[in-house]
This record gives sequence, structure tokens and C-alpha cells, in this order.
Amino acid sequence: MNINIKKKFIFIIFLVLFSSPSQFAQEHLRIVSCTPNWTNTVAVLGATDNLVGVTRYCIFPDSIPRLVENGKLEVIGGFVDINKSRIMELKPDLVLTSSGIQEKLRDYFIEHGIKVIHMNLNSLDEVYGDIIKLGEAINKKSNATELVANIKDELIQVESKYKDLPRVSVYYEINYFYKCVPGQDDFMTELIKIAGGDPIFSDRPGVAPSVTWEEVVKANPDVILLPLWANANGPYFEGKKAGYGTTTPNEVANRPGAKNIKAVINGKVRYIDSAKTKQAGPQISVAADLFGKAIHADGDYELLKLDKVPDNMETLLSFFVPFVNSMNICFLQQYEVVGN
Repeated sequence: MNINIKKKFIFIIFLVLFSSPSQFAQEHLRIVSCTPNWTNTVAVLGATDNLVGVTRYCIFPDSIPRLVENGKLEVIGGFVDINKSRIMELKPDLVLTSSGIQEKLRDYFIEHGIKVIHMNLNSLDEVYGDIIKLGEAINKKSNATELVANIKDELIQVESKYKDLPRVSVYYEINYFYKCVPGQDDFMTELIKIAGGDPIFSDRPGVAPSVTWEEVVKANPDVILLPLWANANGPYFEGKKAGYGTTTPNEVANRPGAKNIKAVINGKVRYIDSAKTKQAGPQISVAADLFGKAIHADGDYELLKLDKVPDNMETLLSFFVPFVNSMNICFLQQYEVVGN
């Protein structure tokens, strides 16, 4: 055998026998993320190069849409319309899923022998634990541990920022047609509380329990929050599009009994960035602070005149400058109908 070929052969055998299995696996790991929060987490942990498939709602960090545009990342669907066949073609080693809506998707890939990490979004502690699981799976445990520690520290800062302000009762209307709110098992409930809010009906079981408008009028919240994301459009009350997109402060202000609600009386019906507040990952503290800014901002009666859904998020940011088991259908609306 040629001496050079022999040396190369011995070197390859050495790599196979003595390289760290986790390092070897991580270097070649192929990840498909079925939710925006998982995509953002993978990127922050330093494993963007391992991503081979993401959803059309994966917009954080900015590098992800650019990779999609350049053909370096495949789009495998939205949230409920995930293309399982396309994912299988990508030959993933790890699939990341989230929420009750994607449980069947999770089970499908497990049945096909593919490793899945699933996040239910039921609590911050659960989210932290799942981030650590991901870190372990891709040989980034130290990065994951640091990320969780940073999120916790930042949430302490957010809580401190608003702790001396009066508590504010909040109605966060996840969907205007299938009216539902963050419930007892939704991490967003914790974020609103951290930011100095008392989310109404948050004692109801589930992630997004349904409510009636009559109940909201009776609860008389101080602030009403409406989800908004880029190119949301809406509202739609009839036909196949009923419940899609979002609504407007003007529509809310003209509902039966709305004139008696403190939020309407004081001009505190406003939008909040839905794409960021639903990100159970690196942007958790950003979401908490967004809730804080939105619920503690001064009233703006001009907002109540807004009868058209803004076309982009830049418009949203200019609205105000604040000082420093009917669950299932609602949960579907929260993620697919309400966008990102």
C-alpha cells in the first residue's frame, strides 16, 4: 500500500475512533424547525448552519429570511399546513415542534424514527427546560444554559421596571372572532403579570380559553390589547376568511357595551406586536417589556378612530410612545390565523 494512502487511512480510523460522538453528530446534524420560536432559539445557540427547513413565519433573527431568499433554507409550510413529505425529503436528524396543534406532527416524525423535541408553551419553566434539551441534543448545552440564565436575569429587570406602578387589568384578545385569551397554561400569562398586568380570565384552564364579549364588558378591563403583525389585514366576519387577520381599535370601541369599558373610556385600546409576544425563546424578555410598555402607556383617543388594519409594523410603533375546552380552535387561531 502506498505510504501516503496508508497514512490517510490511519488518520480516518483515528477520527472515527477517538472523535467525540456528540461533536461528530452535531457537525452533521440536520434540523427542521416547525415554529418561529424554535428557529430563533437554534440561531441564538449558534447552530444556524444546521437548519435545513423552517416555516414562512420564521423571521427572527434577520438572517433566516435572507437564507430563505437565497435558497439556502427550505420553507416547509406555515404552522398548521406543515408539509411532512417535504420535511422527509430533507432527511432531518431532528424536528422541532410546538403546542397542542402540532402534537400529531410530533407523533408522525417519532413514528418514522426521527428525533423530535416538542414545546407545549405551558409555562416559562417548561420553555427553559426545552431550551436546555435542545442544547443537549445539538451539543450546545453551555450556550443553552447561558441563554436561559440571561432570559431570567432580563425578566427580573423588566419586573423591576414596572413593579412600582399600579397593577393594570388587561384583556389580550388573541382573536377577535373566536374570542380567546392567554389562559392558565400559557407562558404569555406569566409575562403580562411580570410586566405589571392582571390578565383577565387567566385563571381558566388551557392555553387559549374562549371568552364572550359580554364577559369582557362585565370584567371592565383597564387596557385592551389587539395582536398585530406585518401584513395582517382583516377583520373578516363572514365567509371562509372569518376570524383571519386582526381587527381594529375602532371595531372594538363600537361593540355593544364597549363605551362602558374603562379601556375604551380612557383610550387604551391598542395593538401589540404579536410576532414578538408569542416567541417562547430568546425574545421572551423583549415580549415582557412590550407588554409592559403597552399596558402602562397613556391613553390615546386617536387610536379609537383607527378603522383600518395598518399595513406594517412601523405604523404600529408610531401609534404610541409609552413611558420608559373550547381551547383548541382558539389556539389554532392564535398561531395560524393570527399569523407568525
